[in-house]
Amino acid sequence: MNHCGTKVIATLGPSTRKEVDVRRIKTKGVDFVRINMSHSSLEDLRHFIGLASKVGIPFIIDTQGSQVRTGELAESTIVLEENSEVQLYGEPIVGDRTRLSLKPGFVIDHLAEGDLIHVDFDTVILRVSDVSTRPKGYLVANTMTEGVIGRNKAVLIDPAYDKPIALPALSEKDYQSIAIGLEAGIEYIAASFMRSGAFVDEVRRATRGSMKVISKIECIDGLENLDEITDRSDFLLIDRGDLSKEVPIEKIPLLQKIILHHARKRGTGVFVATNLLETMITQRKPTRAEVHDVVNTLLDGATGLTLAAETAIGKHPMECINTLNKIIRHFHDTIDLKDFEERESGVVAHLDASKYLYRHPTSALIRPHGGTLVQRTLSGVLDTEALAAMPRLSIGPNITIDLEQIAIGTYSPLEGFMGEADFHGVLDDMRLEGGLPWPLPIVLDATEADADRLAPGSDVALADQEGVVAILHLAEKFRFDPDRTAQKLYGTTDAAHPGVRVIQRLNPVLLGGKIDLVRKVVSEAQAYKLTPKQVRRLFVERGWEKVVGFHTRNVIHRSHEFLQLEAMASSHCDGLFVHPVVGKKKRGDFNAQYIIRSYELMMQRFYPRNRLVFAVFSTFSRYAGPREAVFTALCRKNFGCSHFIVGRDHTGVGDYYPPRAAHEIFDRLPDLGIEIVTFDRVFYSQKLDRYVHERDHPDHPDSDRLHISGTEARTMLQQGNPPPDWFMRPAISSMLIDALKNGEPVFTTE
Repeated sequence: MNHCGTKVIATLGPSTRKEVDVRRIKTKGVDFVRINMSHSSLEDLRHFIGLASKVGIPFIIDTQGSQVRTGELAESTIVLEENSEVQLYGEPIVGDRTRLSLKPGFVIDHLAEGDLIHVDFDTVILRVSDVSTRPKGYLVANTMTEGVIGRNKAVLIDPAYDKPIALPALSEKDYQSIAIGLEAGIEYIAASFMRSGAFVDEVRRATRGSMKVISKIECIDGLENLDEITDRSDFLLIDRGDLSKEVPIEKIPLLQKIILHHARKRGTGVFVATNLLETMITQRKPTRAEVHDVVNTLLDGATGLTLAAETAIGKHPMECINTLNKIIRHFHDTIDLKDFEERESGVVAHLDASKYLYRHPTSALIRPHGGTLVQRTLSGVLDTEALAAMPRLSIGPNITIDLEQIAIGTYSPLEGFMGEADFHGVLDDMRLEGGLPWPLPIVLDATEADADRLAPGSDVALADQEGVVAILHLAEKFRFDPDRTAQKLYGTTDAAHPGVRVIQRLNPVLLGGKIDLVRKVVSEAQAYKLTPKQVRRLFVERGWEKVVGFHTRNVIHRSHEFLQLEAMASSHCDGLFVHPVVGKKKRGDFNAQYIIRSYELMMQRFYPRNRLVFAVFSTFSRYAGPREAVFTALCRKNFGCSHFIVGRDHTGVGDYYPPRAAHEIFDRLPDLGIEIVTFDRVFYSQKLDRYVHERDHPDHPDSDRLHISGTEARTMLQQGNPPPDWFMRPAISSMLIDALKNGEPVFTTE
């Protein structure tokens, strides 16, 4: 069979294990055969190399590569339920519903609370919840989505902070495979998960330069370093399956075109793999979509096509090869590829793979405020000598919190502390200098003495009690008027207002400039401190488009349940994002761990399955009333929420603002880009046996309305008396009363 220049790679496996199978494959014009070492033993490798050598068809060693995978299981698959607990081991164990191992085992040493673990195309998502058990050989994780896990399945780690795990270019098994290949005179190696040019160099070294290197592009690192990988490789292979675990699937088609175009300019051939004729694993004919995909891949200019599971484990391996041959032959008999290559160049020539990956969001989720999710976490190796030489500025806990939220993108589009133009624009018009709505100043204050020793254009190390937290790239210094600031921000200069007191205590000079976070800020709620990037991925993997966010600083009670579920239903949202504040509270507020416990009980027993994502928001009260309502909405927009719940007196302070001020302020900002779901007073109706929104039933008799204030509920709990069931679920009130009886700090005292 003449493929007219298009090469075909067939994967051998249980369905094509015999010599007669390999001979038939050769007669069909297949150019190469391979086996996937991620799912094959060294004995398998020797067997198939022997067959290929005997038949006379070139063999490709396909390495295991630097990928994290699940370990052995007691059953072929196990089912994990949502919100269940799983122990994660680095040492090889036989896993079950409560224990799993990951390989290579050293990755366990690099996981931290709040890291997310996506298993097998996001079939199951785990959240690392407790690393204190590490000395015992395992970590504790909780399932965020229910699903089925199999043995040796690919794992993607989504860290709370950008801290890549340094995986080697080749595994120990790969080095053993290469040794077998060298002994057999194998001329080709498909190197999995090539992350850099240095990885390709290591494959060259290990193979003694005697094998042509086919670098597999199947991870984000490979896209970011595509040019250097291409220049050092003989061929590329786009593994669309593994790539789609790290890249939104809607970007794969254009990425394929971009990679092929740029490789072609460098004279490097590209193979394409995964899902070419997937249906034919079980069926005798492909789908129209699969045929369409193969033709489009040929139009993109692929050097060759790779059949994987279709020929390795499929029921119809020979028919599958025949079908692919037929498509290729028809294509080359009909199309002048050069004409299409010229047309394609105009479409993708201006696109770079890594820039396209990050700058062209295609998620159905709402765009971050300003269009781009800010990431200001320091990447690469920290220059400790340069850091030590920087002038140092001591900062308090609230500044530390703001640094973290800027760095992870919660405050997008802010990349640092505001300069003078943004500061005054926010105070006067609730808009940044460029016109984008923003309600609160995010500032860094300094004393006269500190400001005098810091020069604009220099880098400043910002340090708390534990050391340097971030680097400030100081752009400007400016003074401000405390009284004017308080009046603009809070509508008063009354010193009894807590926000006014904060302004009056600020140092006289403000420092503006971008920041880079040096280290994460650890808190007691670390396991739930998910970043906007992580949360957005969770929404995408669940297939959500419209998500309603909920802000709170209390344990959940039944009226909050009503608000959450009613907002989700009335706004036709796919899911609910509950995001309580866990930063510094005022005296008498619930401590963070009890807020979290209450929601854990809700997730385990009461919330609808697969409709909720729960995380915590590490911030503090600004005491800014209506302006703070806008701030809380925009932060949740950056987490991916299309809708946001604003209740009566949302983030109110004393009697400084009318009850509906937090609703009316949104009328002044029609271009926020997030829909606000407002609620007035809600009450429990004895007659209807449910909560009722006053706006929908304004004439409901007062005699049938039941209310309990938060202060009354706290008093009841402290006295050991559970609030009525209609106010708080008994499971939650029992948990709180038991904690109080045990002397636990349920409420803040400072």
